[in-house]
Amino acid sequence: MKTVGAASGDFAASGWGRVGFLLFAAAWGTNHFAPLLLLYRAFLHLQSTDLGVLFGVYAVGLVPGLLLGGPLSDRRGRRAVVLPSAIVALAGTAVLAAGASGFAVLLVGRLVVGVGSGATFSAGTAWLQDLSAGATSGSGARRATVALSCGFGGGPLIAALVAQWAPHPLLIPYLVQALCLAAALALAWRAPDGGGAISSSRSPSPSKVAAGVHLPAGFFVEIVPTAPWVFGFAAIAFVVLPGLIRDRLGSFAVIYAGVVTAATLLSGVFVQPLLRRITPRKAALIGLTSGSIGLLVAMAAVGAASAGAVLVAAVLLGIGYGACLIAGLRWVELATVPAIRGRVTGLFYLFTYVGFAAPFLLAAGSPHIGDQAGL
Repeated sequence: MKTVGAASGDFAASGWGRVGFLLFAAAWGTNHFAPLLLLYRAFLHLQSTDLGVLFGVYAVGLVPGLLLGGPLSDRRGRRAVVLPSAIVALAGTAVLAAGASGFAVLLVGRLVVGVGSGATFSAGTAWLQDLSAGATSGSGARRATVALSCGFGGGPLIAALVAQWAPHPLLIPYLVQALCLAAALALAWRAPDGGGAISSSRSPSPSKVAAGVHLPAGFFVEIVPTAPWVFGFAAIAFVVLPGLIRDRLGSFAVIYAGVVTAATLLSGVFVQPLLRRITPRKAALIGLTSGSIGLLVAMAAVGAASAGAVLVAAVLLGIGYGACLIAGLRWVELATVPAIRGRVTGLFYLFTYVGFAAPFLLAAGSPHIGDQAGL
């Protein structure tokens, strides 16, 4: 996986590529569930609120991982947190592989994946940023965004392709991702450590940390208003929109859901080069603007039951997702030192995952405003 500004020598010497691959594989495991929703809905006779709960319980699992994983990695080192957490996420994938047996199994699997992924993302992103310290300013944030977005978007596309044409569509996609994550774990085991284990002698700069709360000054002004829209835009695109036009998709509903998911999240990758030289605040403004336009296009697309227009909306929402994500990670990278980076990264991700409540809120409101808001 190649990112902007990466050199092959740096990739091999620093180990950031190994950590990036692990982030990619873990992100794949959180989102390859999305294109299978239509299959689960039919096979298990689920309601739209059930599907919203499945996404919501994943976010519930993320909370302890995000809150505990980052600070713990600041004290104990990144590897000591990331590798066990990724193993927990792998165990969650194993549970999901048995999800066809019932809704309760899916709930447990999503919860376990959330716990493992939360710690992997917070500590792993900080790990990758630590290992990118000698690169061009902003490289760590861009590399993390690309790794995560490729996993979030590419994984569901692969899962959709496998589910569409391979046997056992509710089993084989999970086995493919499990093999990828196991390989990523083996590679990351040899990556150099980062965080508290190598920087405990360095305390946060008083000029960069707000007194008494150990968070960078401006966190609640610069980060909190924008962060929920990261996954708010993305979740509406790939959780809500395919279900709203499912009657027009016929036998290609699953592959279409995978394409929409990929279009949304890979748009967040392709926008990265355009954001290299701008400030986090300007990147956030671009993201919020694109996402808002995407929501308007989505409303029109659903009203017209147009699969093509939904894809256009997904791209716009994906640009909003990617720009808001890179804005937040870039801000964290600029405002923190390694001794607190894991903690702040985890809190940033925590606020981004608030956006995963959007599908559930829309589904819950559908009885009052029509199935336009359903899944």
